[in-house]
Amino acid sequence: TSGLRGKSVKLLEEEDVKEGKYSITDVVLPLAGNRIRYPGGSAGELFDELMKKDGIDKACFGRMAALDREISLGGDYRKLICKPSDVTWESLEYKDPVQPLLQTDLMKVNGIDITASTLCENTAAEISENETLFGMVVGFSLPPSAYATIALRELTKRPTSSEYQTKLELTGKCERNIISNSA
Repeated sequence: TSGLRGKSVKLLEEEDVKEGKYSITDVVLPLAGNRIRYPGGSAGELFDELMKKDGIDKACFGRMAALDREISLGGDYRKLICKPSDVTWESLEYKDPVQPLLQTDLMKVNGIDITASTLCENTAAEISENETLFGMVVGFSLPPSAYATIALRELTKRPTSSEYQTKLELTGKCERNIISNSA
């Protein structure tokens, strides 16, 4: 089924912007297809140019729909910027890098409290008594088709790639270890 049901878009005019009717969180970008409205002006020209580089144009989506409905692409829209709701945060100090910072649903079902969860004693022994680690537990809600990973990447200004994540270590200051290992 198409994600377009109940969605309508308005191509904004300069007057709309001047009147302040819309904010940046109202701006959507189209996902290519035969049932969407493409932007006009320079943004529309950029879409045409990018599609041309891939050997397609806007009309090909209509031709595809006429040939075989099963493989047709109706298109959709994605918000340019999503504003999270229900935002909560808590900063924490802790010693053991493998200690859970929040209770998971599985821990709740099994009656395991985060303070009583299994600690890795070898890892805890590697951390000096005076070394305190700092963490933050962040909670928020996003609309469909928005990704928490990307929101956290923007919040922390840290890469989310698996290459970067696999270099993090459980001892000391994680990022210092990455910098010293790559030098």
